[in-house]
Amino acid sequence: MVIKFRREGTEVEMVGLSEASATVVDRYAVHNDPEAVEKLMGGH
Repeated sequence: MVIKFRREGTEVEMVGLSEASATVVDRYAVHNDPEAVEKLMGGH
């Protein structure tokens, strides 16, 4: 869902994550990497 909104240009802020979840998101998430998002969404 985050990737969908970011792809459409909507700013997304995730709230209520535990410290461990926030660390995982910061370390491994691709939602801030436009090239990775395109690959995940089937772009070229």
